[in-house]
Amino acid sequence: MKLVATRSQVPERRLLERLGRTQRATRFYWRSPAADVELLGLGEVAAIEGAGPDRLTRAAESAAALWRGLELRGAEIPAQAGPLLVGGFGFWDEATGGTDWSDFPALRFWVPELLYARIGDRSYTTVTTDLEAVERPSVARQPWRSCSARRAEGFSACAEPSRDEFASAVSRATAAIGAGELEKVVLARACTLTQAGGFDAARVLGALCESQPGCFVYGVGLGAASFVGASPERLVRLAGGEVSADALAGSAPRGRTPEEDARRGQALLDSPKEREEHAIVRRAVVEALAPRSAELRAAESPRLLRLEGIQHLHTPVSATLPESAHATTLSLASALFPTPAVGGAPRAAALEFLRRHESARRGWYSGAIGWLTPGGDGELCVALRSALLRGDAATLHAGVGIVAGSTPEAELDETRWKLASALGALVEL
Repeated sequence: MKLVATRSQVPERRLLERLGRTQRATRFYWRSPAADVELLGLGEVAAIEGAGPDRLTRAAESAAALWRGLELRGAEIPAQAGPLLVGGFGFWDEATGGTDWSDFPALRFWVPELLYARIGDRSYTTVTTDLEAVERPSVARQPWRSCSARRAEGFSACAEPSRDEFASAVSRATAAIGAGELEKVVLARACTLTQAGGFDAARVLGALCESQPGCFVYGVGLGAASFVGASPERLVRLAGGEVSADALAGSAPRGRTPEEDARRGQALLDSPKEREEHAIVRRAVVEALAPRSAELRAAESPRLLRLEGIQHLHTPVSATLPESAHATTLSLASALFPTPAVGGAPRAAALEFLRRHESARRGWYSGAIGWLTPGGDGELCVALRSALLRGDAATLHAGVGIVAGSTPEAELDETRWKLASALGALVEL
């Protein structure tokens, strides 16, 4: 494979409008929380897929091999403007999401044929080709068809698991925690919303950009399905030897008035249960990064991260890598993922519990989405506040951390308002 990337600076372009018009079978969209980076990738030139416990390590090796011999042409532009590998991976290291997730393997990153980027107030285009692919058949993926933009008269919805089944799972989790088998486990619940005519991915992403300015907004389209969301949580960012990650756990709804909002935020900060849940995640992130860092920085106490409809306990973690380090974004992700914010602790025991007791098919929900440069830098967010759009259906997920002191009623209620925060972008359409 001989990749050639031709780069240029271009006038500003409305990327979501281009996404809405495309018929490409493979699509990628990304907007950072500060809105200083916006990406749109269409088509693909090369792809990496993987499964198994070492999928991230092997993907990092495959990425290095893929970029070997890359030829850059055209203008000098920022590295995050292209060429890039874009994509992500699911929560489980095998593709176990059922038929709804059939287009989404356990891990998939690809080089877009056409990459549009907005970095700050400047826009760029990168066109990548494979000079050795003249005789190679194209990737066999079903072309994307944008759904009707008309508003349906009504919706139908169903949840998995049911309220009673979810309450039973919470009770089993608290029993395991009480017996000393677990410290924390995150249980997921799904809600499938059906509307005649389906849901337009570009419109949903536009609504998420407007309603969730403090989140990573992402969209991955593979074949006839699109996975979209607005995540508050960075898994890892690597830029020139500097690492950033988020410890995010402990949640509460926003108040309807400034006074109520302040009370709820303070109650979240003062809650022993929520503080313990957060401390478990912070400790895991620090322990994963410390052996790889020359210097590591993390506040002792969390602060509030206030978003539309929800607020979290948040501890930013940053690190400087030693000059001798050969880390990549994927190698750091391999050390971090899954954090107790989406899986639990201890990790192996929590994952075993989920395999036995969680019925929701996660697919790429609570996995990670992002982009990678040829040099190994990049950024991945945790795939939260999401919806899988396929046909007439949109499947949303929400997860809650179960620790000592959790109750089925409170955790069920938390899944409701977390699902509602993602539902708004769909219902408004």
